[in-house]
Amino acid sequence: MRKNSWNSLFAVLALAVLVMPVFAKTETRIITINGTIKIAGKELKNDDFAFKVDDTKLVVVKGSKVVAEATGRWEPRDKKYDTDTVITGADGQVQELRFAGEKRAFIVGGM
Repeated sequence: MRKNSWNSLFAVLALAVLVMPVFAKTETRIITINGTIKIAGKELKNDDFAFKVDDTKLVVVKGSKVVAEATGRWEPRDKKYDTDTVITGADGQVQELRFAGEKRAFIVGGM
């Protein structure tokens, strides 16, 4: 009986590990860039880009091509944002992404 209990426990844990990525919701927003911004050494200029963010990774897509990737983290905020916004530093480097309807911001490179 004890061997069956361990096998059952192992099976449940294995299933949980496989199912967990399904619950990680990817946020995707199309944002128009006016001017030039930088993400992970890549320059993005004057176009529409899809910003896809999961728990720790940002992927920027133009059409069907990945043009930039970066790591980061979500930080909670006190209010929901009204618009999708890319916050950059003085050098044009993306520092954070704010998505409409979210009460959090994705901090780029803040691991």
